[in-house]
Amino acid sequence: MEVIFEDRAMVIKADDLRALIVADLHLGFEHTLYEEKGIAFPAQDASMLKRISSIVEKHTIEDIYIIGDIKHSITVHSPPNWQSVPNLMLALSNLCRVHVIPGNHDGDLLPLLPRSVFLLDVRGTVVGEGGETVGLLHGHSWPSPKVLESPMLVIGHNHPTLRNVKTVDAPEIDRAGRRRFAGVIPVILRSKLDKTCVRQNIGAPEAPDDSEGVVVTLPSFNELFSGVQVNTPKTTFYGPFFENGCADILKSDVYSMAGVYLGTVESLRKRFNEMIK
Repeated sequence: MEVIFEDRAMVIKADDLRALIVADLHLGFEHTLYEEKGIAFPAQDASMLKRISSIVEKHTIEDIYIIGDIKHSITVHSPPNWQSVPNLMLALSNLCRVHVIPGNHDGDLLPLLPRSVFLLDVRGTVVGEGGETVGLLHGHSWPSPKVLESPMLVIGHNHPTLRNVKTVDAPEIDRAGRRRFAGVIPVILRSKLDKTCVRQNIGAPEAPDDSEGVVVTLPSFNELFSGVQVNTPKTTFYGPFFENGCADILKSDVYSMAGVYLGTVESLRKRFNEMIK
């Protein structure tokens, strides 16, 4: 099995599998920004469709798995939902098969989905065969025992990013070395998963031969999302894996979207603290 990270998404290739995994579209987020902050951004639907279409064509994708939070508003009553969600899902289903695992923002999602889109269990699904399987779920709920059997789980939900700070000099006003916020960079987290801890919480039988795994957290596919800045002090991850101590955010490895190892969350926080002193 081959895993490729590209444009905030994951591609999985095997003998009988060519799947694209995307998380946290949060369609309609720009509408919320305008209502709450008075900031206007264009809708992201067309951009997302173009980006996904490019990946599908490049890697000959057969199945798209959207692992939660298709829409931003939790209820369906926000006006963008009735246009953005059905239109984008229909366009994607014209590219290949589309599967959706609901997230915590996906209340009453079914009426918005075309019949050609497969709505899966909130506890996740499994792709791949034999010993090379991957469990997929949003990350706000526990996985099913079957999903937990996979060596790797892939989730979204926390939108991991790095906070970027730059030093700016302004000698004309006698201000040198001023540190300024310079945006965020989407990253991928790879965390050790204590499967025994998970099984105890979901009431599943213990499996001594399958006590450890890996959970990968993808960033939000929505480019407007700032996400959880993992290198800033005291940032926490939400969801049952992290809140119940089954995965440790501080010891998690951080990778760029190009797959470059950047360090652990703990080491990146130490570096950030030294930089802003």
